[in-house]
Order: sequence, then C-alpha cells, then structure tokens
Amino acid sequence: MKHMERLRALAGITVAVAMALSMPIMSVAQVKKVKDIKYPALPAFAVPTPQRVVLDNGLVVILLEDHELPLVDATLRVRTGSRLEPADKVGLAQLTGSVMRTGGTTSMSPDDLDDYLEDRAARVETFIGTELGGASMSCLSQDLPDILKTFADVVRNPVFAEDRIEVARNQVTSGISRQNDNPQGILFREFQEIIYGEDSPYARNETYTTIANITREDMVNWHGMYFHPNRMVLGLVGDFDSDKVLALVKETFGSWPKGPDPPPADVAFSKVPRPGVFYVEKNDMTQSNIIMGHLGIRKDNPDYYPVEVMNQVLSGGFAARLFTNVRSKKGLAYAVAGGVRSDWDHEGLFLMFMTTKTETTGAGIEALLEEAQNMTAKPPTEEEVTKAKQGILNSFIFNSDSARKILNQQITYEYYGYPLDWLARYRDGIEKVTIQQVRDAAAKYIHPAQFTILVVGPKEGQDKPLETYGPLAMVDITIPEPETVKFALTEENRAQGTVLLAGLLEASGGAAAVDALESIAKTGETVAVTPQGEMSIKTKDVVAFPDSMRQEMVLPFGTIITVITQDDAFMNTPGGVQPMPESQRDDSVKSMRRNPLFLLKARNDENLVVAAMGQEEFAGQAADMLHVEYMGDTATLALDPESSQCLGMKFQGKNFTGAPGEMVQVFSDYREVNGLQVPFKVVSTYNGEPFLDTTLTEITVNGPITEDTFARPEAMTANKDSN
Repeated sequence: MKHMERLRALAGITVAVAMALSMPIMSVAQVKKVKDIKYPALPAFAVPTPQRVVLDNGLVVILLEDHELPLVDATLRVRTGSRLEPADKVGLAQLTGSVMRTGGTTSMSPDDLDDYLEDRAARVETFIGTELGGASMSCLSQDLPDILKTFADVVRNPVFAEDRIEVARNQVTSGISRQNDNPQGILFREFQEIIYGEDSPYARNETYTTIANITREDMVNWHGMYFHPNRMVLGLVGDFDSDKVLALVKETFGSWPKGPDPPPADVAFSKVPRPGVFYVEKNDMTQSNIIMGHLGIRKDNPDYYPVEVMNQVLSGGFAARLFTNVRSKKGLAYAVAGGVRSDWDHEGLFLMFMTTKTETTGAGIEALLEEAQNMTAKPPTEEEVTKAKQGILNSFIFNSDSARKILNQQITYEYYGYPLDWLARYRDGIEKVTIQQVRDAAAKYIHPAQFTILVVGPKEGQDKPLETYGPLAMVDITIPEPETVKFALTEENRAQGTVLLAGLLEASGGAAAVDALESIAKTGETVAVTPQGEMSIKTKDVVAFPDSMRQEMVLPFGTIITVITQDDAFMNTPGGVQPMPESQRDDSVKSMRRNPLFLLKARNDENLVVAAMGQEEFAGQAADMLHVEYMGDTATLALDPESSQCLGMKFQGKNFTGAPGEMVQVFSDYREVNGLQVPFKVVSTYNGEPFLDTTLTEITVNGPITEDTFARPEAMTANKDSN
C-alpha cells in the first residue's frame, strides 16, 4: 500500500513540476477592480470513453486504461442495499458487507487472506450501503491475475466466520451506544426520519435488538439472494491491455451462474410535507443546531441543471447568499449551508442547515427562513446566476481529472441506468441554463410554508420560544435498551425478595449504619483489560448520596476527572473542561444507583422492586439471586445463603467502546468501615471475559466534602478570586 501511495505522490509531483516549467509567461493589462478581469472561454474538454462489455452471465464490465503508474484498481457494484433488509434485522446489510471481507473465504482463512494481500501490497474491501453493495481492489499491475482471482473469491465465496461476525457486531453496537454524542449526527438522522417517515427504509437505524437478531445464516442467505453476476457492474482502471484484461475477467468471473433478474427498487417513503417545529433537547452542548426543509428531487428531473445553478447561488461558496448574509453580515452562524439535494433513484432532501449560539436560536431560524423566502421574493440576479454558472463550470474539470474518477462515474451511471454520456452532457446543460429557469426552479422547489424545522440544543438560553415558528413536537432520541428476558414478578417471589433484602441489610451493617451513610470515598487502583492490553489506573471516587459523584482517574496519558450532580455533569480532561455526553452521564448514574449500599438506602422507596430468583452458582459457589429494579435499571444481586453478604452482581453494562453486554462483578475482601461492611476487592468481567480488577486501599465513610469537590474548575477559580 505504501509503495503505491509513493508512486502516486511521485507522479503528482512530476506532473506539477512539468506544468510549472512549461507554463507560458502571460502579459496582461492590469485592472483596478476584480470584476473587470476578463476570463477566456473554457477550453474544450473531452471525457475519455471506457470500454463496456456484457458477459454471457450478465456481468457488466467497464474498462479504462491508464498507464501513468503500474497500478490497477477494480470497483464492483452490486444491486443490493440496506433499504431492502427486514425491519426487525436492520444492520444485516452492513454486517454482511463487512464480514464478507473480514470473515475469509472457502479457500483462505481471514488471517491467511490478510497476509496474502499484505505481502503483495494489495487491498480488497467490501461494503453494503443504503442503495448498493460493492467491493474494491487495488494492486500492482504485475499481480493483477492473482489478486483478481482473490477478489472474485472474496465476493463469490465468503464463509462469514463466527468470530469475525461478533467483532463486527460489537463495532456496530459500539456505534449505537454513541449515536447521540454528536449533535450534527442527531440533527441529520432525525431530520431524515421526519421527512421520509419513521417506517421508511431511508430512515431506519440499527438498534441493539435488530443487531442481536442477526445470525450467520441471515448473512449467508443475504449473500445468496443478491450476489449474482447479472446484478453487478465491474470496473477496472489502470496499467493494462484491455483485451487481455477482458479475457482475464471472463476467465475469473465467466463461470459464475446467472441469478434471477433484479426487480426495480421500489422503496416506500413519505411524500407528504410535515410542516412544524421539532425539538431535540440536548443540554450537554452550548449551541443550537438548526435544519429545515422538505423533499428534494431526483437527478433525472428535467429541472436538474437549473436547480444546480440555484444551489450555487444559495450556498455555493463564500460569495453565496447563505454565507454572505447569515454568517458574514449577521454573524449568526459558525457553519451554514443548504440546497435542493438530488439522489439517483429517489428524491433527495432540500435542506438549510446552520449552527449558532443558543441565545440566537430564534434569530438563526428567522435568518434561514428569510433566505428561503428571498429566493423568490428577491430572485437571483443576472450577476448571481452568471457567477454561479462560472463557479460550476470552472470546477467541472476537477470532477474528471483522473481516470479513476471517470471510471467511478461511469460505473455509477451504469448502476442507476443513466446515459453513459451523462457527465459529458453536464457541462452543456449548465451552460444553457437561463436566469428565468433558475428563478422558476426556486419557486418550484423551495416552499418555506412546508418546512420541517428541527432544532437540536439546550433549552436554557434560547432567545425565543420555538413555538413562535409553528406547532412544537418533542423528538425522543432515547436509545432503546437491548431486549432481555423479563423476570416474572409474583407476590410470592417479591415477598421472598423483601426477606433477602432484609438479610443483606443486616449483613452490610444494619439499618442504623446504612441510614447514617451520607458519603463514601474510595481510593485504589484498577487494572483494565483493553483491546490494546492491560492498563493500570489509579482512582479516587467520592459519592455523596443521593445524586452526586466524582471520579478521578490517573491514566498513562493524563488525569481525567468526571463529576455528576443533580444539576451538572462534566469532564475535566487534559484537553480542558467539557460537558459530559448524556449517554455517559446516564451510565454513570446507573452505576451509582445499583451499588448495594445505595439500594439499601432506598429500601423504603416505592420505586424499588425486589424479588427472589432462587439459587444458582455464582463465582464458584451457591448463591441466592435477588432481582432488583430501580429507577429504570435492572440488576441481579448474588447473596451468600449463610451470611446474606453480597457476593457480587450481574447487570447489562457497557465495555470501553460502549457496546452493551453482560457485566458480572465479584466482591471480596470485606472490611468494617464505620459500622458498614464494604468490599475492598471488585473483579469485573464483560461477556465472560476479564474486564476490570479493582483493589481499594482506603475507604472513608462520611468524610469531609468541600464545596470544590463537585464544582466546575472555572467556578472554583471564581470563588478563590472573590475571596
């Protein structure tokens, strides 16, 4: 890989130097104003035409020679996509596309395949996206015969190794756990769901449950259903002779039997506008993200070229309306963009997007609405349209300045059934656009009265109520927890659970000692088992009941302090103080509440539910299992049948990547501290594998807590300055 990158870099430098040396010295008369500069007409630009062949089994092959470097790239497109997967197994396409490559083939194990490609500086990758699946290959031209056979083996004969499936599954579930950490990710995800409709495949998202539903058999069946040569387009570009490579392709792929003809994609989505204001309250951020719009168009729309020019007027650069008016003149936006987007085989989205300070949320909404209305109230001028067309045409060459770009475009046109000279038509289409066509496009495709307006940001500090701009609907972005087998509660097992809880209370020091507990501080060291190996972490934890906690972790790369109170949650890292993501806050609060001492303090709370589950083996000995439900969380405590001491617990937790799984904590080395029995040793496993090993050196009950313990660093500094 590095060898190929060096070759490409060297070629780029050589071309640049040659161009610089050969560039003629131009003599032009000086002008006083930029607008007086006269630009010559753009030179003719011919897009190379690749060779197109259809094999007997239906495989479409597109070849384009490029002898600049001794390299060959291959791109395969497959008529499949996540929009075709069942609703209860969303994520099946993504997992299948990933494990096709990582899971090995019938002739090569995953590790053998990795080594084989690495030894030859070659690359093979696979994927499945929303509208299509595919694979890619890159190699030295001398290795093409062998690597192409390996490429075909990966695409045709994947084995979907179970261990690689679990790796991919964990990666996806980790992403699910973090999907609400990025405000812009939330904004575009939820906007798409509102516009297309929550039941549309274009709006569906993976959940823990849909990912857990997917089996290896599902992946095998998906591959068998969609991966046939007559559903594929294969393109090759690079240093080869087309006739010889075509013969090689026929030899490699020609024996693959043709499958059933692919039906046309018919994916449902809503075409009914949903005007109004939608709001995601996210208080761990200091600004508002705003988006508004409705459905857009397809690329085969007759008005496609006028719409492209209109988009350039609206948001095509620093001189476009959105940037000039909203960002530069009004100073409202950190980022602002918009336009009528188009997709190949279904309508895209028209959207206008910006980020702004919380206190200018309303002003930002009004600014975007004004720009949308002004596209018709103050229609594009002749100067704006002329500059927009020039901007598009001047950048046109960069869409086709390499053979690889040209090939990928041809593959796209072939895949979606567009004319293969679509790119060549583009420049002519833009040049013919008139001012009136741009104005008509703005009136036809931008409808402010139909706008869906979505805001993601904190509630406090907004300059105007969001209801000012239409009916308000709250958007729930809670990540559904993984489905688990719900324990059946009965009067009998709940009564037995109350008895077990009473025994735990006595074993922990008794009611008086538990009720007197106001805070607990722990100092120790944790050995964490990470994907990169073991890591030692020095820890200091302070919990002030019922709702405040502070954790200080000294890591190899610095100290991280996390603080949670009833009104605040933040992290103080080597990079500075920042709000704690809501998902992390929720997990930390659950961890605090499931502590046995916390549960005992809440024993009289009507929200606490306990039930006996019978005996089972825990940490090598028999234990009475106590089911606990409290404040939206569920855990199982393991109690010693003789002493009622807590041996540990089981619950649904998360690993370092955020992937959910079964967490088991084993408690030992109990010591008496201020009348309480507290474990000084906690060993945790995640899905049966070692995870954390904590040894405490000091525990203090009801020790001194200062005002600074749970204060933000800036608040601490202010207090000191005022004194």
